[in-house]
Amino acid sequence: MSVAVASNRLERQKVRIRPVEAVAASRPSRRLSRLKAWFQRNVVEGIFLRRQVERFFLVFGGHIFFQTLDAASRFDLFTLLKNHNGMTRQQICEELGIEEQPARIMLLGLVSSGMIKKRGEVYKNTRMANEVLCSDSQTNLLPYIALQRHVMYKGMPKFYESIKEFRNCGLEEFSGDEPTLYQRLAHDPEVEEVFHDSMSALSVQTNKILADYVDLSGVKSLVDIGGGDGTNIITLTAKYPKLQGRVFDLPTVADLARAQLAAHPNAARLGAVNGNCFEDDLPTDADCFLLAHFCTIWSPERNKQLLKKCFDALPSGGRVVIFNMMQHNDETGPLSAAVGSPYFLTIATGEGMLYTWNEYEQWARESGFADVKQVKLPRDHGAIVAIKA
Repeated sequence: MSVAVASNRLERQKVRIRPVEAVAASRPSRRLSRLKAWFQRNVVEGIFLRRQVERFFLVFGGHIFFQTLDAASRFDLFTLLKNHNGMTRQQICEELGIEEQPARIMLLGLVSSGMIKKRGEVYKNTRMANEVLCSDSQTNLLPYIALQRHVMYKGMPKFYESIKEFRNCGLEEFSGDEPTLYQRLAHDPEVEEVFHDSMSALSVQTNKILADYVDLSGVKSLVDIGGGDGTNIITLTAKYPKLQGRVFDLPTVADLARAQLAAHPNAARLGAVNGNCFEDDLPTDADCFLLAHFCTIWSPERNKQLLKKCFDALPSGGRVVIFNMMQHNDETGPLSAAVGSPYFLTIATGEGMLYTWNEYEQWARESGFADVKQVKLPRDHGAIVAIKA
């Protein structure tokens, strides 16, 4: 065999060998790559970052998750699932008259966000859904979901501008030239009804807490400032048989209250007074002013002005009860405070938010109240009870 032939044969053998060597050399790097991917997926994202990642998606996709919830609510899906004690996707499609693909998309959003649960092929409500998302539940929040659709989603895209300009830029989306949403609602009776239905639903959820945990047994005449349709005073006068209750609110709102109160069994102890609490005198024959979900609307300066008016109108021994969702004193939450506050800046008045416990107590003391107590309550709520010496 010539040297040239032998050399060519050796080169051909090297060519055949090289791919095998390359594959063998790449195996450790492939295993390492797979190990890194497993570690990232199961340890970093699955354990250390899982809660942060889930929170991110809930915030990033919040508008989509809300629209999913809203769509299901408008179909009354939660009531359907409750009444059937769970349903398959096919059964849901048949009952709602919708196609399987859109139903699948809606159900995926509801399950992944925790609104409902899936066991095998059956979809069921969570306990929370049974309580607050079913139309036949006395504690349902469906009117509040409608409020988000008609009011919040209309004005909240102007949040950025409202932060920059420190005014309620989202109010421009509503008819009228008045400075607050509450005044402009009179231009749109349909939206005004949605608004007050939602406030009534919120009151039903919370005023029982007020009645059960805040002692009003010594009160004879209570005025609910900004009391809406009268839901609060209906609950309180039912708890206290000798209590007289009145709503003090803008004329169109007071008219709604009168219509509801007139048909109530306790109508003789219920009433409504037209008035703007910042421009008009407060009643001087009351021994308790209730500010329920009201101080959040206004700036610290306006709240102090209102508390001083309450103090001046009350007799010795009279009281103010501030009842709200509360922000933690360290300003770290809760979520309810973070969700509610942008609405007051962007749409309602351009000046309010959910304040801390200590702010309310400080304002009450600055207004002249010497005896001020904080009452911790469920559902992120609390009461500040301030008594005039």
